[in-house]
Amino acid sequence: MAHEKATIPEEVHAAVGFVVTQLLKAGKPVHMQDITALLHTLMEQTSDDGFKKALLQAVKLIAAKMN
Repeated sequence: MAHEKATIPEEVHAAVGFVVTQLLKAGKPVHMQDITALLHTLMEQTSDDGFKKALLQAVKLIAAKMN
């Protein structure tokens, strides 16, 4: 698992951390589905291509973990 963590870009970790923090601050559940839903929402709202790419990578990573 340590090797797997090393292959995940720092931006993806930051995107997931940001989303989880937002869910916790709002008092909402922090389940995989809630994380991916907020990641999708942020992807639709952002105009920053770098942030959008990190969000998409995070969605793909989480989706892979759920399968």
